[in-house]
Amino acid sequence: MKASRSKALAANLAVAAVALALCCAALEGAARVVVRRWQAQPGAIRDPLLRYHPTLGWEKPPGAEGWIRRPEYNVHLRINAHGLRGPDRPYDKPPGTHRTLLLGDSFTEGYTVAEEETVRARLERLLDAQRCARHEVLNGGTAAYSTDQEYLFFLEEGARYGADVVVLLFFYNDLVGDTPGNLDKPRFELQGERLVLRNSPVPPPTAGHREARAFAVKPWHGSVALRLLSDRTSGANPRLHRWLARLGLVEPESEEGMPRELWPFGPGHKDEVALLWRRERALLLALKDAVESRGARLVVFYVPARFEADDGAWDLTREKYAMGRRWWRRERVFEDLRDACRSLGLPLVDPREELRAAEAGGRRAYFVRDGHWTAEGHQVAARGIAGLLEREGLACPP
Repeated sequence: MKASRSKALAANLAVAAVALALCCAALEGAARVVVRRWQAQPGAIRDPLLRYHPTLGWEKPPGAEGWIRRPEYNVHLRINAHGLRGPDRPYDKPPGTHRTLLLGDSFTEGYTVAEEETVRARLERLLDAQRCARHEVLNGGTAAYSTDQEYLFFLEEGARYGADVVVLLFFYNDLVGDTPGNLDKPRFELQGERLVLRNSPVPPPTAGHREARAFAVKPWHGSVALRLLSDRTSGANPRLHRWLARLGLVEPESEEGMPRELWPFGPGHKDEVALLWRRERALLLALKDAVESRGARLVVFYVPARFEADDGAWDLTREKYAMGRRWWRRERVFEDLRDACRSLGLPLVDPREELRAAEAGGRRAYFVRDGHWTAEGHQVAARGIAGLLEREGLACPP
């Protein structure tokens, strides 16, 4: 009797094992079909379209295009003849036109959404709706730029468009991006309160550096399905990711200490953070002087990170880097920027409340894994800028 039961159990286990193996094979096959379809897409790339530039470090190649594919989006990028994303417009401003120039990084460039969904396009439509003038909004954003490069871009290129208003979109990692040590970009050092430009011209990079890579998926333990699972859980559910990593099903997160870019949110590194803000304030003042000397007005927009707009993301960030609940504050960087803008007389847009409402209400303003704005996030940003321009009397010609 026991022998027959053992045989039956063994047979059932064998059937279950075969069924599981077939299921895994089917999942793997489906994953490979999907990835092959992605890779077969003409012009599919993983990175923004960039090339070396001697005084800015890098820029977008005029006339370039491709499809940037990530797990959460697939967006067609087209760079116009002047090296900007968006409609190609001449430097000379047409009569009766009111121009706004946006400066910033990847949030401003908006490569995670279609061009018509970017903050540039949405802001232009909102301003045009006021019917006080013909509005043109130009997108001067470039992936991975910081305030130093945005200032230099304005001096070399942005000022040529004759904008009436310049909006600087500030992200917290601009503070560290402005610091010396990056050999592939220009940098400013402070001598007293004076900015001194270093590493300019920037040394040419090695072949392929900062060029867009073709889209590819690297299998995990030989499995494309496990790679897709790893990409999915890494940012969306770190606890599940760690548990799956212990089972060998996903790639473990690399062990890393506290990134320097997070220092401004915390209580330590006071001297270093103070220097970061001294340099940032000097750059803001230099940009303000450059903008106003050309008869325009400068406005600053605060770009919150996802963890500043989503409570769950903040909790995961504190857990990952062992941030104490008492001393680490996600409001700290905004408050310091607000103080700097007040001292310089610069209007500041704060979109945090509306972005938090969107996240809490299920209208995702950020991609979970990527961390950049969705179309909803760009809409919130455009509304915030348009509202401030109207309140400050900058939305229409005087």
